[in-house]
Amino acid sequence: MEENLAIFEEALFTGSFSEDTIRSDLQNRKLMDTYSTMGSAGWQTNKLGDQKQFYKQELNQWIEGANTLTEVAQTHLPGDQALISRCEKCKKEANKLLAFVCSY
Repeated sequence: MEENLAIFEEALFTGSFSEDTIRSDLQNRKLMDTYSTMGSAGWQTNKLGDQKQFYKQELNQWIEGANTLTEVAQTHLPGDQALISRCEKCKKEANKLLAFVCSY
């Protein structure tokens, strides 16, 4: 349980699914798509839409995983409020990131 939660925390707060990483990736793809469509028929070579879809799918999986971790923690470790709080924090962050990707 602790190992899984540590993986969630790393990925969502400092790793490949952190807000800074996602924002930078989407901004770069949007910029490159803008450059690639200048003077052309509008081809988008950096697949911003595909990447957004990828993030949506992955973040939904992170949310499902965080929900599962929270349920397990509440069921099997109801006295460990720190652990439950960490699970809830991961779930909240994943939902925030999903909202960001959807609105980008």
